[in-house]
Amino acid sequence: MSRSTIDFGIDLGTTNSAIAVLDGVIPQIIKNTDDQDITPSAVSINKQGVIRVGTGARNASLGERSHRDAYTEFKRMMGTPHEYEFLSSSQRKKPEELSAEVLRELRASVQSRTGEIIQSAVITVPAAFELHQCDATRRAAELAGFKSSPLLQEPVAAALAYGFQMDSEKAYWMVYDFGGGTFDSALIKAEDGMINVVHHGGDNFLGGSDIDWAVIEKIIIPRLITNYDLPGFARGSDRWKLQIMRIKHAVEAAKLELSTKEITTLGGGIAFEDESGETIECDEISLTRNDLISVAEPLINRSIEISQRVLREKNLGLQAIQRVIVVGGPTKAPYFRDILSNGLGIPIDFSQDPLTVVSRGAAVFASTQKLEAGLRKKATVGEHQIHISDKYKHVGHELDPLIGGTVTSADGAPSAGYKIEFVNRDTKWRSGQIPLGAEGIFMANLLAEKGSRNTFHIELSDPQGNLQKTVPDHVVYTIGAVIEEQPLLKSIGIAKADNTVDWLFKAGTGLPQKKRAPIYRTTVSLKAGQQGDGNRFSVVEGEMEHADRNRVVGYLTLDPSRLRRDLPMGSEVELTLKISESRTIILDAYFPLLDEEFSEQLKLEIQPTEVKDIVTQFEKEKIRLEKLKRQALNTENHNVLTELERLSEDQDREQTVRAAAGDPGAAEKARARLVEFQNEIDKAEEKLSWPKLVAETRNIQKELRNLLDRCSSPNLKFSAEEWAESADLVIEKKQTERLAKKVKDGWAIHWRIITTFPSFWVRCFQQMESDKPHFQDAAEAERLLERGRGYLRQNNAEGLTDVVRKLWTLLPPAAAEEQQRGVGSTII
Repeated sequence: MSRSTIDFGIDLGTTNSAIAVLDGVIPQIIKNTDDQDITPSAVSINKQGVIRVGTGARNASLGERSHRDAYTEFKRMMGTPHEYEFLSSSQRKKPEELSAEVLRELRASVQSRTGEIIQSAVITVPAAFELHQCDATRRAAELAGFKSSPLLQEPVAAALAYGFQMDSEKAYWMVYDFGGGTFDSALIKAEDGMINVVHHGGDNFLGGSDIDWAVIEKIIIPRLITNYDLPGFARGSDRWKLQIMRIKHAVEAAKLELSTKEITTLGGGIAFEDESGETIECDEISLTRNDLISVAEPLINRSIEISQRVLREKNLGLQAIQRVIVVGGPTKAPYFRDILSNGLGIPIDFSQDPLTVVSRGAAVFASTQKLEAGLRKKATVGEHQIHISDKYKHVGHELDPLIGGTVTSADGAPSAGYKIEFVNRDTKWRSGQIPLGAEGIFMANLLAEKGSRNTFHIELSDPQGNLQKTVPDHVVYTIGAVIEEQPLLKSIGIAKADNTVDWLFKAGTGLPQKKRAPIYRTTVSLKAGQQGDGNRFSVVEGEMEHADRNRVVGYLTLDPSRLRRDLPMGSEVELTLKISESRTIILDAYFPLLDEEFSEQLKLEIQPTEVKDIVTQFEKEKIRLEKLKRQALNTENHNVLTELERLSEDQDREQTVRAAAGDPGAAEKARARLVEFQNEIDKAEEKLSWPKLVAETRNIQKELRNLLDRCSSPNLKFSAEEWAESADLVIEKKQTERLAKKVKDGWAIHWRIITTFPSFWVRCFQQMESDKPHFQDAAEAERLLERGRGYLRQNNAEGLTDVVRKLWTLLPPAAAEEQQRGVGSTII
């Protein structure tokens, strides 16, 4: 029988990957060509261009000559423009291209074992994956030859694997997924055969690989550089890359041994010479379980803190959680389980293999997903096509699911007089013959049994009682838990020129979604047909109030060459954001003045992380941190001082920044830690700033009163007056966080008003004149300054505004930030 549902589920992991298929109600792992349940997520390409995936590629990454032609852990770079270079063949591959090779290998395993060539599979992603990472995973599936590849969040897959056939009353579970490279903590609600994600926390740069690196950087490397001549011996070093990767491989093996032993040594026969020619025998390096625990515990505690925050944010105590479902290879270690049990204080369920539970849960979900119409078999002459309604679900908690649809003949013959019947040959149940009218419509209730995948054969008979061939010739139904919808786990919104965000889809919103934003006005003018910068509408993902504290996931750029008529500054624009179940995003921009709409599917790829920029920003934030510590000490705010001291003492963050120099994965992790650091300092700064906030609020109120006499917009006047009244109420209630938000809102209104005044842009231009030595392109800056002088003489405010905005782009980042902070959005 041909398949009507996808059925195959893939766990595309940082360290290992696996594929499973649902057999009845039991998901089965399909072993790879090495007869293993899991396939290492590793790819090598030799001089002849031969590609190897899995164990062979992983071994190649440790070879004397082959290590420059093999890569692992590329999942951490998904969605970035980074390219991996295979030196012997001179090939360069993006992370999604390497992931595609892993997916191809898993497809080949299915064909080798079963002879079936699969066209579709559900692929899991960490719940903490951002939109650009999900999009890269989808591209990898396309490159691997999959015609469709619904994405499923890994914690949801794990919950399905546990709860698919479980008769459960209402209960909360926590899925604790500590994988090779990512961590997810998801709060799951199981009720009436439905499984839903209630809340989530996670870290895309926390996993077993980080424990390995912690052992290397905090234990192994310090010992070696103390006793040997090893200049520059550190993670990311090109000189010592092979030796350090071999040590990492040996550490992974040693971790497993320490699950049952108190002490072991680094194996693998690793030996190399230091700078002075002395031989280093790594087999002689000992590692104890206490050594391992000392560096692993802070990382495990970080995951526990994230899990506890998930519960706090939903106001749930430990007693509300029935159990913790553990996922990921690192959780198999007894020391890990002890730390987790003691830290969480919730019963932990170890009943399923944490290495394969995600792929098995993905297979369960795949059994609920219909194959796309283009992949299903079509009826030919002499056959009848059975069109099953999309309302019919292949999995559910009903014992008697309703099925409906229509019957058509390939040759167009009418269905009047035909009868259709559904038959379960295993249980001998029959639906009874259902007469069809001229339109071929039918409807029936099936009778399903628990504990098996019910197959209902379709028997279609003509008016004379002769059985006819149908496509499909059967339908399936399984009584089990289902996922109602997958939610967004981070909010998505539109960034504005004042560095604020209008959040259109809040975290927890189910997909798909479509929403129209408030009406905006543009902040630049465009001349039709000209080349150059245009209006930019940026979409961000995150939770922070400042746009530049979130991740820009994509943008629609309207450059002048796309216009038939001029678009003056201050033109209205209506933005509509659409996001599909598979997380593709489309942004529509309608301009009433032009009566024209521009639409674009966002390219969800981030810019490369520049290590020097990260280091510069970290140093800048550390200076801010020390300033706040002095302020907290002077004002005797001991609670905030304690928080700031904790931030100062975080050595792991410093280690991450040092490791970023030669390791693109570590650079991405450092970027993520930088944003966390900035947000923590922002929070502390707000707590210290009550007197300052009150004074700043009064100043804004005074400034707005002065501006309103010259403001010609009734809407802006109303906004300013409403804001002033609400700010007074917040001050009266002494709500620090709300007042900090009010200050930002007040300056946003202030910005909207002053940018309507030509004098503002004149002052900005005059400031630009004094900034001439700072421009990165002196010739272009002078050309723009000359044009601006002309606009000044002509009293052309619109032209001058355009010049100032273009000059901002020529300033160094630090100088530009002083004048205009944000993500480059041109709407307000």
